[in-house]
Amino acid sequence: MGVRKAIVVGVLAGLVMGMFLFVVGGVASRVVYGPQMAPEGKFDPEQLNAWYFIWTKLVMGVFFGVLFALLYEGLPLSRRISSVLGGLKYAFWLWVVVYLWGLSHPLMYETLDVRNQVFWLIYTLGGFVGYGLAFGQAHKRHARSAA
Repeated sequence: MGVRKAIVVGVLAGLVMGMFLFVVGGVASRVVYGPQMAPEGKFDPEQLNAWYFIWTKLVMGVFFGVLFALLYEGLPLSRRISSVLGGLKYAFWLWVVVYLWGLSHPLMYETLDVRNQVFWLIYTLGGFVGYGLAFGQAHKRHARSAA
């Protein structure tokens, strides 16, 4: 798969990632933070609306979707992803690296806010699951059309 196709796959998988971030983020914030949906003082009142959250999640999803797709294309792998399960595995390991990196700083330099970490764990995992599903499906279709 060339760079151009990787960018297209990254954009599409990133849009799915953004939608998953929006839905999982809404559910997780309600479960973790309760009816206020965010820690006190986290957002300005104009930011607490669905449109703000959906467009920011879509922009983040597309950005990281393309970044992760290009990263994947640059990896010297002996076997390429050819299934949804393969996409989920790739996304899971990306999530592990990203989440542990994000967790390392609070562990080393400040106190760990467990409530916030539970939210970020659920939120980011949900986004990466969406990414992995779409990324794996795109590669499954590409593998099928190449055969």
